[in-house]
Amino acid sequence: MGIRSTKSCKTSAAWLMLNLVLGIVLLIAFSVPVLAAGPNQADEQTLALVVLSPGDDLQTAVRAVEAAGGKAIHLFPPDAFIARLPASAGLDGKLSGATLFHQAADPAIAADWTPSARMALAAWNALLAPPVELDTLPPEHEETLYDAFVAPAPQADALTRSTGEEESPLPGFDETSRFLFGSVAVGIVLPESNGEADPSTEDWTDGERAQVVSEIVNALDWWASLYPEANLSFVYHNAAAETVPTRVEPITRPYSDQKYWIADAMDALGFGGTNYFDRVRAYNNFLRDTYGTDWAFTIFVVDSANDPDNRFSDGYFAYAYLGGPFMVMTSGNNGYGPGNMDAVAAHEVGHIFHALDQYAAAGQSCDLTAGYLGVENQNSQAGNCASDEPSIMRGQIAPFINRQIDPYAMGQLGWQDGDGNGTPDPVDVGLVVTNVTRIEGDAPNILTFQGELAETPFPSPKYRPILINRLQEVFYRVDDGPWLPVEATDGAFDGYREAFTFTTDPLPAGTHTLTVQAVDNFGKVNEQVIATVEVEDPAAGQVETQFTGDDNQGKLTASEETTSVSGVAMQLGGGIISAVEYRLDGGAWLPAQPADGAFDSDTEYFTLSIDLAGLGEGDHLLEARAVDGWGNFDSTPAAITITVQPQTARYTLFLPLLLSN
Repeated sequence: MGIRSTKSCKTSAAWLMLNLVLGIVLLIAFSVPVLAAGPNQADEQTLALVVLSPGDDLQTAVRAVEAAGGKAIHLFPPDAFIARLPASAGLDGKLSGATLFHQAADPAIAADWTPSARMALAAWNALLAPPVELDTLPPEHEETLYDAFVAPAPQADALTRSTGEEESPLPGFDETSRFLFGSVAVGIVLPESNGEADPSTEDWTDGERAQVVSEIVNALDWWASLYPEANLSFVYHNAAAETVPTRVEPITRPYSDQKYWIADAMDALGFGGTNYFDRVRAYNNFLRDTYGTDWAFTIFVVDSANDPDNRFSDGYFAYAYLGGPFMVMTSGNNGYGPGNMDAVAAHEVGHIFHALDQYAAAGQSCDLTAGYLGVENQNSQAGNCASDEPSIMRGQIAPFINRQIDPYAMGQLGWQDGDGNGTPDPVDVGLVVTNVTRIEGDAPNILTFQGELAETPFPSPKYRPILINRLQEVFYRVDDGPWLPVEATDGAFDGYREAFTFTTDPLPAGTHTLTVQAVDNFGKVNEQVIATVEVEDPAAGQVETQFTGDDNQGKLTASEETTSVSGVAMQLGGGIISAVEYRLDGGAWLPAQPADGAFDSDTEYFTLSIDLAGLGEGDHLLEARAVDGWGNFDSTPAAITITVQPQTARYTLFLPLLLSN
């Protein structure tokens, strides 16, 4: 995948020309626009655009991709997503009538698609466009303004966490972007002036809106591919980039006048209130709840196509609030141009997840700490810091093109594995097992346990502990035996706290240790011993097998080709006999047949027909053992010795017939 950048397009005409040229190029290049399946190549990861048929369910398709070993990274509800999946994954039958793209496609084929699917195709084509050499980019711009602010705390009582939420480790109302892991809902808001308070000087075009979405997707794809351990995915609300009305013309005012046009935008989206920060937070929580994501934030993009310097009147052009709830960009970004919005957006997304500025003008000292892990800013240019590396948090375009980020910025995002165990710290959660109860059953050697599992957050030196992990699989084992599946009481492991139950197979006598193992969505594995139990010999005095009849004190002499032996099996502990087995001379156990046609009661008679033809003369050991319904075997099988004697020869004597005259 290439990361592309184009020169700044300053006018609507230029935007339209860009899209026209792109369409012509793609039309020439791709005479077959749709690839129904991936190329037949080695099993390596490849990107694919999936466009669903009308009526198909997005989440069902995403689960099919995950079942095939893939990962949906960019979702455009309700009908398209971009996924990374094994090249050999067979998805045609699993995705019904969906269409898969593995190469760029002519935009003309999307004429009848939904707006979200058309935007997905535009973003897909942009992701696949080749990178541009650094010397073709616009000149770098010296950053002179600090672009990371701190949002005020929630003001409305109804929007703060309740006592119950305080006790929950799940992210609360104002915790919408603590660390950069997991799934993220992204609201894209494009204000459009209606001329009520200010003259309208800017008007979003279809081409501009499509490029904004593509640039945002490219910026977030940069983050997703930079650190796979974060397991990132993004779902875009308003992926069609519909505009929202405002009475003012945002680009003609100072950035601080955002309070007017953001309030207008939130009104249009149905989120009223007195404090516009809280209204955006409410919007973010709506997105998080709607799409079931871990985090959410909002991107406001202000049209500046007709503005001479592509900045607000006070010089600002891009900024974000540390930890959210939103970030703001102008479409031209101080001359970087719409084609380099991805680099600018990537820097601002770093702020959304607590990474600090590192360019000199920001004045952020080396010893400042930030992020869930409280990591210092030791790559800042504002001081004699421990590190001096190119990084996305220093701004400019080169770090984006070269995929550069320093370890301190990574740590502020949560991308740090302090103990080196392979699991990044924010998702390196613990596990507690509580309310473990052993349920008494009919068999003393078959154990049933119930209990509750709960993952516990990795502690933060700056914030209250929270987690986004969710249990996915739970197993148990006895001693050092194999791991066996555990059932969730509610039918599925899908939360950080789950009730469980399991029943062991019949256990031999002795002391046994039972351990549970939990695996979550970030691959974190935790194990905990839940019980040590003493199991008595389950068969002693419980299951008995006897041969019946006159057995000559354990001996049977046979001189025929077959002989019959009768016996009885008994379960003395209230269970049933489920089977009887027999063997000769220590050979394999063979099934016996019940006298009444079924083994289903506590006392069962059986008869064995022993074929003696293949046995040699002499003594042979016959054994029989009963098995009960709990799987217990008679530990002292019934035994009898069969003595095979030589058969007596039989002769027919023909005497001569004497005839006389």
